[in-house]
Amino acid sequence: MTSNVTTELRILRSELLEAHRELTRLRIQNEQLMCSNRDLSTLLVTTERRSGELLKIIVAFRRLLDAPDSAAALRSIEEILINVIGTEDFVVLLITDAEQMRPVAGMGPSVHRAKQCAPSLKALYASQARVVPLHIAEHVVGAIVVDQLLPHREKLNANDDQVLSLLSRFAASAVMAAEHQKGWKRVKLAEVA
Repeated sequence: MTSNVTTELRILRSELLEAHRELTRLRIQNEQLMCSNRDLSTLLVTTERRSGELLKIIVAFRRLLDAPDSAAALRSIEEILINVIGTEDFVVLLITDAEQMRPVAGMGPSVHRAKQCAPSLKALYASQARVVPLHIAEHVVGAIVVDQLLPHREKLNANDDQVLSLLSRFAASAVMAAEHQKGWKRVKLAEVA
């Protein structure tokens, strides 16, 4: 009988040791799953935030492209600079027939400075401000000058650079198109032969 008890104890110890190993393996697996879950949660939050930012950019650019007149187009540019880039100290300048830079939109001290001195593109590039040239085709027709970001913004990032690049390529065309849109009644299409 003692031999049966000893054998049974040995079997129980072996089973207990195996159960302990299995429990340890399951704990390690659980920790790995918890870490993966945290990583996925972080990724989901980041993705949702980025998705919200992209949606805000799309809506802002859609408003710019659908502007009924140049004033509305300029307001859309201001909204992009305020809400997407995060600045309240900027000026939008257009080059006049006399080759002078004239402020047409903006906010903060930048507007006052631009009205006082009518800066040239060279002077703007020499300043500490972020200068975004405005193009129509290959011609520079103006510039956006971002002097200062809001306090909660550390610096411009790659996403901001992409938004500013889009503004550089399309903002001036959108303003000009919006201004001339009032006179467009119907587009005549050439007939296909």
